[in-house]
Amino acid sequence: MKSSFKLGRILGIEIGIHASWFIIFALLSWSLSVAYYPSIDENISPFTGWTLGILSSLLLFGSVLAHELGHSFIAIRQGIPVKSIDLFIFGGVSNLTKEPDNPAAEFRMAISGPAVSIVLALVFWVFQIVFSSQNATLAGVFLYLAQINAMLAIFNLIPGFPLDGGRVLRAIIWNASNDIRRATRISAGVGLGFAYLLIFGGIAAAFLGIGISGLWLALIGWFLASAAQGSFQQTVISEILREVNVSRVMKREFKTIEPDNTLYQALHEYILPLNQRALPVFENGKLAGLISLSDIKKIPTNQLNQTSVRQAMTPFEKLRTVGPEEHLGNVLNLLQSEDINQLPVLSEGKLIGLISRTNLIEYLQMRQEMETGQLNSKH
Repeated sequence: MKSSFKLGRILGIEIGIHASWFIIFALLSWSLSVAYYPSIDENISPFTGWTLGILSSLLLFGSVLAHELGHSFIAIRQGIPVKSIDLFIFGGVSNLTKEPDNPAAEFRMAISGPAVSIVLALVFWVFQIVFSSQNATLAGVFLYLAQINAMLAIFNLIPGFPLDGGRVLRAIIWNASNDIRRATRISAGVGLGFAYLLIFGGIAAAFLGIGISGLWLALIGWFLASAAQGSFQQTVISEILREVNVSRVMKREFKTIEPDNTLYQALHEYILPLNQRALPVFENGKLAGLISLSDIKKIPTNQLNQTSVRQAMTPFEKLRTVGPEEHLGNVLNLLQSEDINQLPVLSEGKLIGLISRTNLIEYLQMRQEMETGQLNSKH
């Protein structure tokens, strides 16, 4: 779930929030202001109630951000770059450029988020004790934050993938079996079981009169079920791609273009007729850059005839490239983290092919068809 609004950077990590964040922010602020704080102080004014409700909601999301920064900090220490952190309706997610390649790294990354939440819960609990005899309302703010951080830690430590506890479980099974696919299948199965428990329990609670709280639990369960299934599929795909080198899938035959051609020529004489989304740009026999359909789309249509390929292309010094022996798992991570569609393949400084998202999808489809055919032939 990509963020809709960018807030800035922390430790070089882009922080963003999804539009759904505003839904839970509004609901939490309203609930705290009209129910929680008036229950602590019946004489509290609406203005003070709303002020404390909004402040508490902001501190809650600050706690969620700190939880995700805990994951991200350890990931960076493990040599795994973190592209961004997105806050959304159910919490937050750290977007890693790749998955950990050993169970120890997985364990450390998974446990770090709940550890941060536990520390925050203890800190807020101490503040609550300090202020309890001085200002009951302010103590109530810290009590709420202590409780919610403790709940965040406990919930995330449930041993079901892709929750943090599920990743801890996966790391343990992975370490014992040396089989990440089996470890993911087991931990995702536990996650699905817990998700279905939330779904059916929430629906039952709604029918028993609990109402919106039950439906909220069911919605969280549905989200976890989807996440568990998607995470397992992603792991299977990554494992399949790790077994294959770029040289087996890359496109070896492609057209090139010169930098002084116009974008109109690139689009209508090459890209569209040849169904080739990107064109290597050569000058004096050397690779000078890459012009893609995405680059061309940035230029107004009425300026395509007046704009040269050189003006719009990604120059060679800014190109991300891969070698023919690189495995497809790294290619997928690179395509996703850089949000690009294709990569030039270089060998000894020479262009020998192009690898794209389409190539990866076609390879996976072919593997699926082969496995399905083999399965059918056994029956």
